[in-house]
Amino acid sequence: MIGGGPGGSHLSTLLAQKGLDVALFERESFPRFHIGESLLPASMPHLMETGFYKKLDSGKYIRKYGARFVDYRTDDEVYFGFDDSLRPEFPMAFEVLRSQFDKDLLEHAVECGVKLHQPERVKEVSFHDTHGVVKTSKGEYEATFIVDATGRDAFIGKQMKMRQMNRDLNNVAVFAHFTGVKRNPGKNAGDIIIGLLPERAWTWIIPFQGEHTSVGVVCSSDVFKGGTDLGEYLNRSLMSSPKMTEYMKDAERSSEVTVISNYSHTSESLVGDRWMLVGDAAVFLDPIFSSGVHVALSSARFASETLLKAFDRKLTLRQEGLNTEYEANVHRGVKRFHSLISLFYGDNFVAQMKKTLTLKNTRMAFTSAVAGDVWNEGNFIFQKNVL
Repeated sequence: MIGGGPGGSHLSTLLAQKGLDVALFERESFPRFHIGESLLPASMPHLMETGFYKKLDSGKYIRKYGARFVDYRTDDEVYFGFDDSLRPEFPMAFEVLRSQFDKDLLEHAVECGVKLHQPERVKEVSFHDTHGVVKTSKGEYEATFIVDATGRDAFIGKQMKMRQMNRDLNNVAVFAHFTGVKRNPGKNAGDIIIGLLPERAWTWIIPFQGEHTSVGVVCSSDVFKGGTDLGEYLNRSLMSSPKMTEYMKDAERSSEVTVISNYSHTSESLVGDRWMLVGDAAVFLDPIFSSGVHVALSSARFASETLLKAFDRKLTLRQEGLNTEYEANVHRGVKRFHSLISLFYGDNFVAQMKKTLTLKNTRMAFTSAVAGDVWNEGNFIFQKNVL
């Protein structure tokens, strides 16, 4: 396993719990900063399966019961309460400081038997008929299969020149952590708040347990005017509406401002005879519906099923349709996320959703989609190709 983020840690844990010998290589020492702090209710069954959920709900992380979308151009808003979905047994998720969350997941993998090599940088991988070879900064290792879970670095995808940019989601994100950001009262203190701005731009507010909050702005690369002073750009964008100004009036920045761009990509292939891609190494769309960690965990679950079949039947990953089954599973949910993202970037998302959510069945169906339940074949909006 190359990469110790959520996808790599979760897949390693699943395989180790089934008795496989798993080595995980992570180049960085943890904790380390990472973006992507808002989890989805549909991820909770994955984390329950490995026993990690008890640590997640130990009080370290704030609970997230819903998602609020505010159109700052009109002051209109719509709320998705996760207990009003097709799977009310998972009414919440969590907002997580990724530096701590990723460290906790990785430590859980080690507790489950994964052999951790950290910090150890993978320099090269090669593939042969019966095995793969990993060359690192400290040595050379052989494995039956190699999984790329290196996130946006996409180690194998770049080495094989398979990574393609998603041009329709060519965005820039500028973000930082703050203290003193206003929060909603009661149990809704941990809800994510998404604000719609002109020119397809939007903001996020993600509260953490304690006083810190993640705040960011996303806009198209075509209209990004950040210049060299990213802090000034972030402040100007956050003060562009009365409601956002109210949330931020007592806020003070507590971290450096970070910018990432051109982050949306898809790999041409996700599977070879001796390798697989999971999570962001396979595909990443857009941060708007917090799909990154959920796709990582879900693809890890699909990958574990594929790898276990390959070991059991003594197959490569491209025999008996194992590769096509895995790729179809991953792309099915990703396509639905992409459709939901396209709906968000269309006109009047908040107004459309307010009208849609007045109908109970439709409200539950769309709330489930926003909660990340995009692999639920029983959802009629997927059956009828609404998304």
